[in-house]
Amino acid sequence: MGILGDLNALAGLVWRADCVCCGRMQAHPAGVAVGEQLCEECGLQLMHPWQRWQPRVAAVPVFVSGTYGGARRMLILSAKERLRPAAIGVAGRLLAAGILHVSGLGLVPDPRWGRVRLVPAPTRRSAARHRGGDIVTRFCHAAAELYPRVEVCPVAWLDESSVDSVGLDRHQRRENVARNILFDPVAVGRLRGADEVVIVDDVCTTGATTAQFAFALSAHGVRPRLALVLAGA
Repeated sequence: MGILGDLNALAGLVWRADCVCCGRMQAHPAGVAVGEQLCEECGLQLMHPWQRWQPRVAAVPVFVSGTYGGARRMLILSAKERLRPAAIGVAGRLLAAGILHVSGLGLVPDPRWGRVRLVPAPTRRSAARHRGGDIVTRFCHAAAELYPRVEVCPVAWLDESSVDSVGLDRHQRRENVARNILFDPVAVGRLRGADEVVIVDDVCTTGATTAQFAFALSAHGVRPRLALVLAGA
């Protein structure tokens, strides 16, 4: 088998060898980086080019890596519900590809040379604590590790009286954010005048939550250029 083969066989015992998306068990063949926990089928699904999304409500252009289903749905659930650290890394690489895509359209600077500021969509702090930290913020940090010029700028959270957006219509979603969003005045102040601000979220359904967050940022003197969302539903 050789030394490399022995190491890869041992890796299957030390590191989880199941795909972070579908859970299918996979081998660690020679030449594949240990800990690369994504099967070929799911990897191909996630390679779909980023695209402009047209939600029912929009205040800024919204771009998604694809629709909410298949590997994308399983990746998000793996990060949010199963708390798989490897899923954070995969989502970060997916987000980094989105940044490159919109930079190619001239909407933000190229992250390899110019500054891009990622602003995670707000969530309740209790929900973030339950998951070991805000998942979307962790996606952003994983992307920023690939491009040092990318900055992660959490500026807002939702009051504990807010409700989960699942099951709400677009009017209820906007009201839920509008009534419950809280800002860090120092953090949001640092973004005033910046023209490379990008909102980041995991799923876009009606677009109401993203739109209301964009309106709230604008009211505080911050003008986001666009939103990057892992999946559109």
